[in-house]
Amino acid sequence: MNSDWMNKPHTRRDALGSLLMAGGVAGGGLLLGACTGSSQVQAATPRRVPVNLADPAQSLRTFIKLTGDLDPKKETPGWFGGTIFSDTRRDRPLMPLIGVEGFGVVRTEEQPDGSFRVFNRECAFYKDLKTGEFIDTWINPYTKEVCDVKPIHNLTVNAHLIVSKKFAGTAIEMDFDGTLMEVPLRLGWENFGDKLFSTFEVHTAFPSELTPEKWPRESAGKVLRIAEIFQRVASLADVENPDTTSADYSGTWTRLGPWLPWMRQGQADGSLLFRTFMTKLEGIDQLPAGLRKITEERLPEFFQAPPASSWGSKNDSSFSVYAKESTPLPAK
Repeated sequence: MNSDWMNKPHTRRDALGSLLMAGGVAGGGLLLGACTGSSQVQAATPRRVPVNLADPAQSLRTFIKLTGDLDPKKETPGWFGGTIFSDTRRDRPLMPLIGVEGFGVVRTEEQPDGSFRVFNRECAFYKDLKTGEFIDTWINPYTKEVCDVKPIHNLTVNAHLIVSKKFAGTAIEMDFDGTLMEVPLRLGWENFGDKLFSTFEVHTAFPSELTPEKWPRESAGKVLRIAEIFQRVASLADVENPDTTSADYSGTWTRLGPWLPWMRQGQADGSLLFRTFMTKLEGIDQLPAGLRKITEERLPEFFQAPPASSWGSKNDSSFSVYAKESTPLPAK
């Protein structure tokens, strides 16, 4: 560019002509695009095919598109992070206990009967609420004991999502710490304009591998009662676009469950409430830098979903992994 042009006085007509020329070239044909017919603009609008979410089969397929990807060759990471609260008495408020941040990677395979095999792997690290730093030790505020923190690292968390005759709707066939169960897949859908709200809940109670007799300091009891609630918000237009296999979402994950074994609470009264945000990612590179770094250092295998060969194997949980990797602490 001739820099003298900027230092010379110009008429309004000269300036307008120069700006129009710059806009037509540097803007990638902006002026030419503005003169095209309306048919090209309409062609760029994504197609939409309405989905009947009252139909279990369509509801299940939509859920897979939202939470993962209908393409069996694609893996979908999802981030979550938030705070864990606890209570030991009913006469006082919940206590913010510790932070948590992690991610999962999921891949799905549609079966000939319209069901889906879901291959999932998940990990998370705990954080100090004041500093936001990941931690390896934690002082239990109830007992004042220093505890070794065990991250969530579940290599296999697979599930079979089906249309169930038993529950007259969608359901999950899944291994819960060695107990194969079929539980209702409660898919709640709500429309608000172009926003689609999704609620997915799993309420379970199953035998604990950490029995109080063998694990007096780590076991929360003979039965683990856990409730998990996932709420997502998506664009209805994205969900109804037949030319895509995945739809974006943001939302929350809430979990109500027993003490974690590494907290050394034993059968003390109380429970844990996880309150987190979550969102779908396009790739692992979108993970927060700190989370990605600690995963690369400690759990690099968690950047990918379980292989197809893992189907039918026992699932992992924070309790079963602890039982496999730890030895019982002596009773106080």
